[in-house]
Order: sequence, then C-alpha cells, then structure tokens
Amino acid sequence: MSKKSKRRMVSLIAIITLALLTAGCTAKVDTDAASDNPIDRVFSKDFENASSTPEDRYVSHAYMDAWEAEWNHLFEGLIKHYPFEEDKNILREYKKRYEAFVEQGSELEWMNWSDTSEAPSERISGTGAFGGFMREEANLYRNQVLYLIDKYYSNPNTNEFGEYTYLYNGNGAEFDKALE
Repeated sequence: MSKKSKRRMVSLIAIITLALLTAGCTAKVDTDAASDNPIDRVFSKDFENASSTPEDRYVSHAYMDAWEAEWNHLFEGLIKHYPFEEDKNILREYKKRYEAFVEQGSELEWMNWSDTSEAPSERISGTGAFGGFMREEANLYRNQVLYLIDKYYSNPNTNEFGEYTYLYNGNGAEFDKALE
C-alpha cells in the first residue's frame, strides 16, 4: 500500500470514527430543534398527534423516508464540490459505511423491542418495534445530516459551499392522504 493510500485510509477511518461519535443512537425526536429544519418542523406535530401504533408506524416510516432522501440530497451536493474522483470516492465510501452503521443501529433498536430471553430465531417483538427501528434509522440519518450541514454549510470559518437548501418541502406524514 502506497503512502498516499495509507493516508487516505487513515483519513477515512478518522471520518467514520467521528461519524460514529457524533451520531447518538436514540429513537427520540428532538423537538427542541424542530424549528431548525423543515423536516422536524412538520413531523414534530405528527408525532404528537399519532395516537395509535399504526399511526406511529406510519409517521415513523414517512419521517425516515424524509431524512434518508435528505441524506442522499446532501451527498449529491457535497460530491459536486470535489473535482477529483479520488475525493468523490472517499465521500462515497463514507456514505456507504455510514449507511451500514444506520442499518446496524436499526437492528439494535429492533432487538431492544424484542424478547431477548429467547434465542434470536425464536424472538417476537412488540407492536411498536417497527416504528421504533424506523425512527432510529431516521434519527441516525438526521443527526449526521445536521452535523454535515453545520460542518460544511453553516460554519462561518469554512463556509466554502454556500448556504444549504433542504430538499424536503413536504407537509409531514399527511394522515389525511393515507386514509384516502
């Protein structure tokens, strides 16, 4: 392995480590920051109004879809700022590994909702498991999206990318449309 390749590998490992340290594994929606971004702003009301497990699952799934789409949008934008394919590949690898981390976080949350006194192949989980693991995925994406926006778009010392424009412009879970 060349010296340049070793440096890239060390940089990638450092980025992934930082991502793991900055992304907290929590299934709670941070309503204190709800007004800071369009996704939390509309979904905080939906989570408050969800009064049954099916409604919570529906909101959680829509919330996860919104943050996953924002995650992909953010990376499409970031990649455009780097002219060299090697740099783009580092971003792509970072994205791929973080998505694997999100999947593991989701599995951990699913385990949290199951009867761990049983063997994994025999376990059943509570009715809230689906909503719980979807919210976990959403929050892991959310945390990293907000971190990267802050790092690359909001920091006045390193704001070389300009202002971030959110992809999301929806109205939350839109229960009324789901019932049609």
